Amino acid sequence: MSEFHNCAVVAVTLHPSPISQENAYLGVVVRCAETGYFGYKLVQDDASAIERIVNFFPRYGRQNLMRAVKWAAHDIDFAIEGERNGRAAFANLIRPRENVIRYAPPFVVATDDPVAELARQYEMLVSIPGTPCTLSD
Repeated sequence: MSEFHNCAVVAVTLHPSPISQENAYLGVVVRCAETGYFGYKLVQDDASAIERIVNFFPRYGRQNLMRAVKWAAHDIDFAIEGERNGRAAFANLIRPRENVIRYAPPFVVATDDPVAELARQYEMLVSIPGTPCTLSD
């Protein structure tokens, strides 16, 4: 019998305009405190998602998008390292901020495999054609 764990899932989004609520999903973060798992997947290796985002925000451009993805990876890597060193870095990562990269409020999923859950959430939130760009409430 599999043992299920509660894991926090956070969508990583791009908000390139301060006057618009339009955003695009850049990736997903999964943290499972029970197992110690903290991982993420961003669009840097997903050519079709990158193309959709660039087409949705043509004025932002591919170069700025890739710079934003690198920035997000740096933020998340810093949070992972902080958690490993006993700091509450996850809470700091997902705090509300005014920036082009934002982290959506976490939601919880029960899973017996946090690594597979990360792939599943990425597929649902980022990879599905036609869904990576939205207008927020």
